[in-house]
Amino acid sequence: MTRPFSTPVRARRGLLLPFVLSGVLLVASLGLGACGGGADQAASTTATTTATADDGADKQLYTCGMHPQVVQDHPGTCPICGMNLTPMNDGAGGGGSGGGGGAAGERKIAYWRAPMDPTYIRDKPGKSPMGMDLIPVYEDELSGPDSNIVSITPGVVQQIGVETAPVRRTTVFRHLRTIGEVEVGEDEVSVVNLRYSGWVERIYVERTGDEVRKGQVLFDIYSPELVAAQEEYLLAIRTQGADSDLARSARRRLELWDIADRDIDAIVARGEARRTLPVRARASGFVLHKDIVEGARVTAGKDLYRIGNLQRIWVTAEVYEHDAPWVEEGQPAQLELTYQGGETLEGRVSYIYPTLNRQTRTLTVRLEFDNPGVRLKPGMFATVYIQYRRKDDTLAVPTEAILHSGKRQIAFVALGEGRFQPREVKTGIVGDRHMTEVLDGLHEGDRVVVSSQFLIDSESQLQEALRKIIAGAKGRSADAAKEAPPVYTCPMHPEVRSDEPGRCPQCGMDLVPVEDDEHAGAPHGHGGGGEASGHDMGDMSGHEMGDMSGHDMGAMGGTDGPAAGASGETYTCPMHPDVHSDSPGRCPECGMFLEKVAAPGSSGDAATGDGAGGAQ
Repeated sequence: MTRPFSTPVRARRGLLLPFVLSGVLLVASLGLGACGGGADQAASTTATTTATADDGADKQLYTCGMHPQVVQDHPGTCPICGMNLTPMNDGAGGGGSGGGGGAAGERKIAYWRAPMDPTYIRDKPGKSPMGMDLIPVYEDELSGPDSNIVSITPGVVQQIGVETAPVRRTTVFRHLRTIGEVEVGEDEVSVVNLRYSGWVERIYVERTGDEVRKGQVLFDIYSPELVAAQEEYLLAIRTQGADSDLARSARRRLELWDIADRDIDAIVARGEARRTLPVRARASGFVLHKDIVEGARVTAGKDLYRIGNLQRIWVTAEVYEHDAPWVEEGQPAQLELTYQGGETLEGRVSYIYPTLNRQTRTLTVRLEFDNPGVRLKPGMFATVYIQYRRKDDTLAVPTEAILHSGKRQIAFVALGEGRFQPREVKTGIVGDRHMTEVLDGLHEGDRVVVSSQFLIDSESQLQEALRKIIAGAKGRSADAAKEAPPVYTCPMHPEVRSDEPGRCPQCGMDLVPVEDDEHAGAPHGHGGGGEASGHDMGDMSGHEMGDMSGHDMGAMGGTDGPAAGASGETYTCPMHPDVHSDSPGRCPECGMFLEKVAAPGSSGDAATGDGAGGAQ
């Protein structure tokens, strides 16, 4: 419905026409200023970022200690946790030197990225979505020989206690440590038995454990067979002579029954047979087993004594399956007596058993040691060291310098001035004395980190992950830039998107094109440009300008606080809150539609310019 105009109103509008035209010119100038400002801003951004590229090595970046993905070029707080940002060293930032060679002017820029979002990548300088200058990333930082160098400030190096050691040539050997059990050698055991039957008349060695000497009398035995053999020998001597075949045959029979030569000669000297004869020990040692008592009848073949020599003992040890291929017969070994002040005995590997224990998955190894003073007793346990690998004059580093990462082995080489480079190495013998043989990856004279390298490794992995994220995002951004159509947005309302030029439906400002592929994957606030372009100057001068003439400009430009009208409503500018009006209209400073200030307790949204204008 058209509202009639009265003559006074027309006159009043005629008086206000110059002010209305001034407002129109102001809005138009603001729109042009926005467009021109965008160009100036782009030029300024280009100049600023170019300067950043020229002195990128001197630009200080800041990051969050808890969220390393947060990076910016000025101090502040983390937007995620609120912690104060800390300065980054040059090697950690995209715009730092990174350890590359050459001056900044001689280095080629690969791309530009946002300081706080490493996945936001552009091929030229500009601004990030957060309004920050993009920082350059150089090609030598991505593919150069020093691209994996980790830089840490000297203060941090001192705080975390980084220590280094040289790579040098030395002797590397390895001892296999295991536990062995002392046993009596099977070749050091002798058994005493009889080859005839008889009765024990007297025992001279009565206790198990007694030490005996070779030839010592153990007991006296009475045997009718033994008495008959003595008489036959004496008869042959008397009738045939001592050198006769019959006499020699009779003597041989006594010898085969283990009668000692001294005892046979005593019989010949005596000239008559003895009722009992002594049974002597065949070897020196200790009585390990005794099964004889006085008066007992013994039969041929029964074991009466078991004597073992402990001057040389066996030690059986178990070796794990993965160590078994390195153990060989004849290798030197040491036996440590922990209960005797760490005294050691020298021995050797004498035998490797041919079968593996299925339950323990170990191989039994036999070692031989001299046992002076019989300090080792059968059944004792002892620590055994088998030296099974040794290399002289080989390249080696401290074992703690090697980090094991799955199938890879890493060592950090100190380059000086807080710079460290991770290198993949190939190792050989992991020797004793905390030394490890190096086959490849390091050179003599290099200094490797031997403490706190886990902290350096964390920083290295973080930077490597960051490079992968950046590389992936760079490819995705490039593809999106090629496929995405141009998109326009409002400088003051970035959520407003359109695929055609026009005006913002909220503030009336001209939409500006989104730079490069910023719009890739972003939803549009408005499907087309018709809705936004409907707010042109013609419409505003016909309908909206008429509404603007319904209130005086003084009320629009007042800055003394809200001036409520008869309806109690107040309108203000979103960008200039000091501008207040009691009726809808536009801001005299920026041309944006004034928004209604919600009254206390009101749940309604602020009115926009589209709903203002008075009664139709």
